[in-house]
Amino acid sequence: MTRLFRSPLLHFLILGIALYLAQPWLREDATSARDFQIKIDAERLIELERGFLQQAGRRPLPEDVNRMIETEADEEILYREAVARGLFERDGGVQTRLIQKMLFLEGETELKDAPSLLARAVELGLHQQDVVVRRILIQKMKLLGSTLESAQAPSDEEIEHSYRELAESLRSPDRLTLVHTFLNRDKRGANLDTQASDLLAVLKNEEIGSKEGPRRGDPFPLGHHLEHRSQNDLERTFGARFGESAFASGIGEWTGPIASAYGAHLIFISERTPGEIPPLTRVANKLRLQLEEKRRDANLNILLAELRTQYRVVVERSPALTDAPNSQEPG
Repeated sequence: MTRLFRSPLLHFLILGIALYLAQPWLREDATSARDFQIKIDAERLIELERGFLQQAGRRPLPEDVNRMIETEADEEILYREAVARGLFERDGGVQTRLIQKMLFLEGETELKDAPSLLARAVELGLHQQDVVVRRILIQKMKLLGSTLESAQAPSDEEIEHSYRELAESLRSPDRLTLVHTFLNRDKRGANLDTQASDLLAVLKNEEIGSKEGPRRGDPFPLGHHLEHRSQNDLERTFGARFGESAFASGIGEWTGPIASAYGAHLIFISERTPGEIPPLTRVANKLRLQLEEKRRDANLNILLAELRTQYRVVVERSPALTDAPNSQEPG
């Protein structure tokens, strides 16, 4: 019997039963605590403004502040609606997290009364203060609000129409096959540009082919022969603008020099392969997912628009903050 009572499986079962019994209390508490006013104080606005400054490298404009306020209000609305609609009481992971936090706060090591612990956690507002819990509930509400009805599933005809509209954007990128003669910046120093131009003239005047050309330059650790590389491929290897310059070069002749993070390159393009539009069968599932995602987003936007009419957002501002409207009335 002692081994049975110490079993983690038994503890988990008891916790599940206790959480189930606590649901009516949680539902009543969530209903009585409804508040349709959202207050964003000056301190929170300063935090948002600082976060924007760190990410964007500039102070937010009034329209940036308004977008941050709208996002903040929307997340608070989604959180409150998640609690009000019982998503809180249906998520065992959320409740377990709150119970574990209460055990830690009260210095307990054994679970004796899960409903009581959960009740005290909610009384203390741990479900509001815990960033993880809030994110989980907001995400669950977003998933609920973006659920697709069966009638919204994309039909084959809609997928074919999307394929025709997006055909060019689905085209694979053009690709180049080339060799390059490399001049090392560290080795050539201040004479790099002059030596590159002089070597280009030699390669052209002596009609040196693509096999011999790379030997006139310096070793390159990634190789001199590149096959079927897209513009993005080239720029990932050599740095920004290299691919753009390469694709602007002629075929069957030495061109350059093109600068890279390593030095200078003289290139000889032997082949340019145009991109192809993949058949519908290969991209149908991708297009289906894109259509579904658009419709999920639309569903969530419709829900948010409806919910915003029920809430009043009050914004407190300090003189240091960017000017913007002081409050947003419902509707």
